Amino acid sequence: MNPSTPSEFYDWFDLTDLSAIADPDDKVAECEYFLMLASTERDAQRFRWLMSAFFNAAYSFFEISAFNAYHAFQDSKSGEWLVDREALDTLRRYVEVDRDRRNPSRVKTKALHKITKRLYELRKGNTHHYPLSIMATGPSLPEDFQFGCVSGKEPPALAFCRDAISLIHQVQTELER
Repeated sequence: MNPSTPSEFYDWFDLTDLSAIADPDDKVAECEYFLMLASTERDAQRFRWLMSAFFNAAYSFFEISAFNAYHAFQDSKSGEWLVDREALDTLRRYVEVDRDRRNPSRVKTKALHKITKRLYELRKGNTHHYPLSIMATGPSLPEDFQFGCVSGKEPPALAFCRDAISLIHQVQTELER
């Protein structure tokens, strides 16, 4: 809807619930939420679901940040979206960022940093190929849950996710500068 008259503007405004619009930092809070829940979950199946939700929120953080960098400002005369080059430079230390030339509103990321690489691998496998494998490697659950099905091959799941959320906080801080 393009409100062209004051009446249409107020009609549109009356129909809009501004509280329904998520805060830009919502994906970080979503990651923190699922990690907090996973940090006390001793059941392997429920832990797996929380890890899946964490991966998707973390992946989405990078995707949304890249989209926002490409659509940071709108030229008041032309209506064209302008790129936030500093935000793109920041993101490109952690993920590749590409915009589809045929559909400029489509922005994709690909992992570059060792943590984003593993995060994207785990998410891709869990989303597109097979359910995430979680195994208990010791009695201290959930700390002793590990990704995969071969003991000692992967780091503990929560330790990896804590590293991932630390990286996300770092990227978020750099983007806010």
